[in-house]
Amino acid sequence: MRKQYSPVIFFILFATAGHSQGLLNKLKNKANQEVNKLEKGATPSPSQGTAPNKNKLSANVTRNILLKLHEDEEFDYSENCIDLNSSLDQMSFILLKKSQSSIQCYSYQNGARKPIACPAGHDKGCTETSIQCSYSKLKELDAHGEEIKKYVTDQSTTNKLEQPVIPEEAKKMAEAYMTPAEKAEFEKSQKEAAKQGPISYTTVTGRTINFNGKNYGTVQDIIKFYLSPDNMNFYAEVREDLKQSDYKIITSASPAVLKSAIPVLDIFASPDNSEFAIYVMTMEQKYLITTSKGKTFPISDPRTFKAAWYSPTGNHLITYFQNALYLDGNLAKNVDESKSYEPCDLFIGSDGKGVTAIKNSAISFADGDYFEYPLKVVIVNAGGKSYYKWLALEGNDLALYQKPY
Repeated sequence: MRKQYSPVIFFILFATAGHSQGLLNKLKNKANQEVNKLEKGATPSPSQGTAPNKNKLSANVTRNILLKLHEDEEFDYSENCIDLNSSLDQMSFILLKKSQSSIQCYSYQNGARKPIACPAGHDKGCTETSIQCSYSKLKELDAHGEEIKKYVTDQSTTNKLEQPVIPEEAKKMAEAYMTPAEKAEFEKSQKEAAKQGPISYTTVTGRTINFNGKNYGTVQDIIKFYLSPDNMNFYAEVREDLKQSDYKIITSASPAVLKSAIPVLDIFASPDNSEFAIYVMTMEQKYLITTSKGKTFPISDPRTFKAAWYSPTGNHLITYFQNALYLDGNLAKNVDESKSYEPCDLFIGSDGKGVTAIKNSAISFADGDYFEYPLKVVIVNAGGKSYYKWLALEGNDLALYQKPY
């Protein structure tokens, strides 16, 4: 059935206040499975809007229809491009259209469609966007790899090492066990080594981080190096003196410095990069999290500890154990171990009173609301308040929902 359709890229333009904050988009593509069921004559699921709606939404949720699909159009779940990382003022979708034999693109604004020139690369399909998450995940670079050379300059010296000289007595003893051919090869290699003279080698004596026109260093080594999601800040674990057991964590985001007697286990930062923290094991073999604001959170049982991150709003520190979530060190919610939530799937309200979770292609809100098969979920800030916003396809309606965070 798919081969009978041609892709149509469809642009929908609409305005919204606020700047969108990245959120988890690890919802399974259940909708695409429903399309396959329809092709085989199966009964549609609630995502097609024909079966009873299992969603439960309270009065604080608003719904607006952005677009009504024509009868000869179908939403292409496997190829649609929906990127809400930066804003909600423009999105692109691919529809499957029976009546067209060639690719056509349209704009949709104020309820009207009009043909437009297709964007470059439309024929290559959609590329997978980076996984979004409930926290601002830093990107780690290989501290001694190629990519880090964009940000680090190494200072080095050239040294010489004399060719090793084998004592005559040792040489005679070795030759006594050699065949004539091996002895000839050995003597040849000795003559060639003598001709080459001293062996030259290079030693890195220092490393300087060059970031956005500013230098950080010189240090003797860089252990870990992270970039913020927008590449606008770095976080690095460095050693200033290899002879001393002292590790420092520095960042371009602030003058704050954290120290550790042994290498840190992890580094993470708040979404606005105003604060960062490290997860370490102390010399006394105790585990703890230390923040750049001077706060410390002991990890009593590292065997059940799963992750730590900053909340998307308010910069609250969240720690996730196998059976519980904590907000700034206080218990926020007991967690059902059998559900095996990923850290990216969990969102704690800034008051610490509720947890919203994404599981099995559905959002379970902290207040009991429930919604199946959203196409995309983000948190946006508008008028000093935060909101969940998500898209959903319901029958022929592409709807935009909004709910206070």
